[in-house]
Amino acid sequence: MLRAPLVACALTTALLGVAAAKPRARRASCTGAYARDLTLVAPAARLEEARTRYTFCVRSSAVYDCLYYGRGGRVRHRRETVTAHGTAFAFRKHGKQTYLMTNEHITEWPFVTTKEERVDGVPSGCRRVSQTVSIVDREDDAYTKDDVVLQRVVSDAALDISILKAPLSVKTIPFNLGQSAALEAGAAVQVRGFPLGAFQALSVGKVINPREHDTEDQWDHYDLVIDAQLSSGNSGSPVLAVSCKSRRFELVGVYHAVYREGQSLNVAVWVDELRELMATLKPRRKKGRQLSAADRQLLLSRLRASTAPTMIPFGGHVLWIRPTKDRLLYNVFSKAFPLQDRRVAVLEDLPSTGFGRLGRVWFGDESGGLWERQFASLTPDDQHRMTQLAIAIRQHMLLVLELRSKESEVKGSRMAYDRVQQLRRRIARTRTRHKHQARWLVETAVRLATTPTKTKPEHNKKKAPPTR
Repeated sequence: MLRAPLVACALTTALLGVAAAKPRARRASCTGAYARDLTLVAPAARLEEARTRYTFCVRSSAVYDCLYYGRGGRVRHRRETVTAHGTAFAFRKHGKQTYLMTNEHITEWPFVTTKEERVDGVPSGCRRVSQTVSIVDREDDAYTKDDVVLQRVVSDAALDISILKAPLSVKTIPFNLGQSAALEAGAAVQVRGFPLGAFQALSVGKVINPREHDTEDQWDHYDLVIDAQLSSGNSGSPVLAVSCKSRRFELVGVYHAVYREGQSLNVAVWVDELRELMATLKPRRKKGRQLSAADRQLLLSRLRASTAPTMIPFGGHVLWIRPTKDRLLYNVFSKAFPLQDRRVAVLEDLPSTGFGRLGRVWFGDESGGLWERQFASLTPDDQHRMTQLAIAIRQHMLLVLELRSKESEVKGSRMAYDRVQQLRRRIARTRTRHKHQARWLVETAVRLATTPTKTKPEHNKKKAPPTR
């Protein structure tokens, strides 16, 4: 009879001990900014996340025109259609329109297929004639009447992010933006998307590396590495973590890639890198050191000191820089140069605050003619890309000309040798980015070389370079 109360008392003490231990466990799991256990999310927040449909399966399609030889050696055309599936999530509404975010590699297809820019099922040398992105039910959804066609708003290849606009109002992600920089290894994350485009799925995992600088191919941003079980259709899925302060989910990243030879080594773009894009819906402002008027004078002095026309490689093309009295002309030749004297484009760089500003742009056509466009008449996205191209050309010119000047000093100076090696490494790191920029310029020239009146800049006249 005496044992029963003792057992009951011991049992009560044990229960009280467990109850008392729970708050300590909760505090231990939230020693930083984000929880290490998803069970710490507030029940109301978990219910809100489960009941809100903010992720959608998107289908990206492209049609390619391929040339081939038929019977008798005649040139024939064949159309090839390719599709890919990914995930997009709604993050902002404006009236009856909704903005969604996904990966740039989902929405964009190569303008021309090459060995470097491959598309499964499409031979090299085929040209893209159209591309669309739509919301579908799943990857095998063949009923097109209820598909929602999305409009491209802005893409950022360095971030691997695209923002699209839907012509209807849908629910947006019900949580605030987090701070990716505050994540620590071991923080719990949750990912909702469409693996393989087959169905909607919820995946969970941990942050195994909160900060990884991603410079693969044309990417340039910070990633967080997570071990959630994800597949190709998850590209563009939002990555959520639980805030220790609010006990609610916060958006901390967007899944975009996986290590090929790894197991559950998935990377997501930091949401810290996306704030400007999401707020302005415009291309990001270029960060880093801006070239100045002194850089322009340095470049002009080096160009004028050269005894021959200055030509340098840029993205697989030849770039001829010609200085005139008060401007610089950047001539981008086609890949057939020097066998063919045809320009893809000519950019006019005028003196202004800082290094300079773009004035006119001439786009070349197949006949060798040049079609004039005012920089101000281009779309905001084209203006941004053209500005980034001009900045890349300026920086590349300065590096190449400095490399040429230092190479003559290599034999007599270890410092000059080290500087030359550093310059070569910097130039090598920009090759892929320059290839993408040059490819975009070729595509834009095809699109915009349609001005009713054909004009030619003065540098296109058949004249010898002026004597110096």
